[in-house]
Amino acid sequence: DKISIDNKSKINHLRKVLRLSEGSQVDVFDGKGNSSICKIVSIEKKEIVLEPIGDTEFQQPERINLQVLMPYIKKENLFFAVQKVTEIGVSNISLFRPDNIDQSIKKKDLSKINEKALSIIIHACEQNGSNIVPDFQIYEDLSSAIEHDSFSIFFDLDAANDFQSIKTIKDNISLITGPESGFSKREKELLNAMTSHNISLGKNILRAETAPITALSVIKSNLGLL
Repeated sequence: DKISIDNKSKINHLRKVLRLSEGSQVDVFDGKGNSSICKIVSIEKKEIVLEPIGDTEFQQPERINLQVLMPYIKKENLFFAVQKVTEIGVSNISLFRPDNIDQSIKKKDLSKINEKALSIIIHACEQNGSNIVPDFQIYEDLSSAIEHDSFSIFFDLDAANDFQSIKTIKDNISLITGPESGFSKREKELLNAMTSHNISLGKNILRAETAPITALSVIKSNLGLL
């Protein structure tokens, strides 16, 4: 069956950036692990028609589901972090509104930031060859974001333990990082009560956008997933 796509930004990228035309081949994926090589039957300004010419392949998800739970921070820093954790490989990216939210976005319409973040996630998957797009969720605050039954790790500058102190690992892991001004007292009390471990990422103080990237890289390396 032929596939019709009317996403203008995708069509412009194929026509003007990649300079593809009728007869060119593209790798098409559905974000859920399925992909297939398709031939461009026609490509116009508002529509592209594709025809599958190869078997559908399925990409197995990783054996451990990794969720990165990060706060809203300055826009460009947030977009950078979202892009990089997607490139590294993650099952879920969730954003929460922290108590100590940066003043630059405190009164902004976060829905536009969410739309841009999701677009970056999808584009990062296109770039790194992953056929599985991470789930993307948003939460009003940290308490609503934390699942009571999840294996959660939060990263605290005052923590005395590192990853080597974790003796058992579950199949679903949530990695929680804080905003530029750090977790509030209320959030720290919540994290200590509801999460499995508080871990240090080292002596150096990491930027809010660097912490989730570092945390994900370290845990994937320790689990042999890189």
